[in-house]
Amino acid sequence: MGELILIRHGQASFGTDDYDRLSPLGFEQARCLGKYFAERGIEFQRVVSGTLRRHRETLQGTGIDAEPELLPSLNEFDFFGLVRIFLQQNPDYGAVDFGNVREFFLALRKALPLWSEGGIDNPPESWESFQARIRDSLHALIATDVERVLVVSSGGPISALLREVLQLSVRHMMDINLQTANTSITRLHFKNGKARLQSFNGIPHLDHPSTSELITLT
Repeated sequence: MGELILIRHGQASFGTDDYDRLSPLGFEQARCLGKYFAERGIEFQRVVSGTLRRHRETLQGTGIDAEPELLPSLNEFDFFGLVRIFLQQNPDYGAVDFGNVREFFLALRKALPLWSEGGIDNPPESWESFQARIRDSLHALIATDVERVLVVSSGGPISALLREVLQLSVRHMMDINLQTANTSITRLHFKNGKARLQSFNGIPHLDHPSTSELITLT
């Protein structure tokens, strides 16, 4: 039996001109994660990452010495672009400050169900395309005979992978997406081309009074 360890990237730079880079706090989260793995002797026979900068910086920040396989299909959907189009097509919703975390994610919660139902015209990526690449990613990740695979990705793809494994509703997938902590650990076991959930959204590397201030969702 093999194990997939899915890691959401460290805190990115929300509210700046380049979200797709780790904040100083995000690098510290990644360092704590790498220390957690090292202290427990957890090694990986395969390392896979999306191609976004925040994915690569998270892996680098852990100190894990491995050249990752890059899977663009593990990249996040364009949630900023999705909200922009949602607001353009739903002017009655009102203005949203994209630098305000609460305002932005409230708008995203409105946009996501519409996206999945085909209620947003010309989105940055179709819902069907997003789901298809996630299914392809899952097949690629479990088509291996290695013992343990590390995967660095984002909240959207991780929640969509869990939707495939657990046959979740879209609404439940979206709830999972918006509660996935930075550098959290989600474990899947796989065998004979099938995967099952072992644990979700663990943060043992941050769950201590001295590091609790490092727990974030952005």
